[in-house]
Amino acid sequence: MRVTNSMLVSNFMNNLNTNASKLDKLQSQLATNRKYAHMSDDPVSVIYSQQARYKLSRLADYHQNVSVSKGWLQQTESGLRELNDILTSAYEACVDASTDVKSATDKENAAKYIKQLRDQMLHTLNTAYGDKFIFGGYNTTGVTENRATTPPFTINADDKLCYNGIEINIASMAAGGALEDLHGDVLTFDVGIGIEMPVTFNGIDVVYMGTEEIMDADGNPTGTYRTKDIFSIMDQLYKDVLAGKPADEIAKNITDLQAGQQHILGLVAEVGGRDNRLDILISRYEQDDINYTQMKSDAEDADQAEVIMNYKMAEAVYKAALSAGAFIIQPTLMDFLR
Repeated sequence: MRVTNSMLVSNFMNNLNTNASKLDKLQSQLATNRKYAHMSDDPVSVIYSQQARYKLSRLADYHQNVSVSKGWLQQTESGLRELNDILTSAYEACVDASTDVKSATDKENAAKYIKQLRDQMLHTLNTAYGDKFIFGGYNTTGVTENRATTPPFTINADDKLCYNGIEINIASMAAGGALEDLHGDVLTFDVGIGIEMPVTFNGIDVVYMGTEEIMDADGNPTGTYRTKDIFSIMDQLYKDVLAGKPADEIAKNITDLQAGQQHILGLVAEVGGRDNRLDILISRYEQDDINYTQMKSDAEDADQAEVIMNYKMAEAVYKAALSAGAFIIQPTLMDFLR
């Protein structure tokens, strides 16, 4: 086969362009610290990089949800502890009033104090986190009518506690009652893959303590039942003290107040357990963030030492090719005449 000068020149130019392309790619890696500039440069690394970026994006969303959830839980715990403080103060007032040495004036003053505690309990039940009611179920903003916001807990004309406009009684709490559907409403946050955590409690779970049978004046069961909730306990204590009932009848409220405290403290304990779970999730997400960031770096970032070494080698080859090309390419007519 006859090898012509044009063949040498063509082969030289192809090799020179290949060397220049390698040099350009290495120079780009040095300038950007990236292994690839196009998906075709390293498809496998691109796949790992996209997976890591997706994981980091979801991780950031979960981390944000966990932070918001902790804020809700802290406000929930604050509201529950305030309810427990109110019940504790009412218990102390009940013990103080259930003595025979108290005069009618003393009991009247105690009734005024208990009334303030009862009213404060209603305010606490409507505690808000920002502009969201924490114990309102899905009704976090209140029902707006005529530019007025109605909180979840209200008192009707019969001085009975209502939740989202529905009185808490036997009929509404029974199966198929008006509050049955609302009973399961609670705000939840997606804090992990397949993990939905309630960040507060439904208002009914906070106030409702079951039902009790009504007794007659002689202490005999009447066969009639009524709901028991922490607000009605406070209201009954207020009415007993205001009416100046005997000490033994006032003392009957002590058991209910203690049961109310145990009920609220149980909810506080559950809040503490949820908060601990969120702390564990935060620790896990922080470690996952490090792992996926390392995975992303391994897929995207170039090894500077290796790139510099390859660059110098490619640069030497490119210069050698240029030097060899000076002998391969024949002089032009102008060079010959000169």
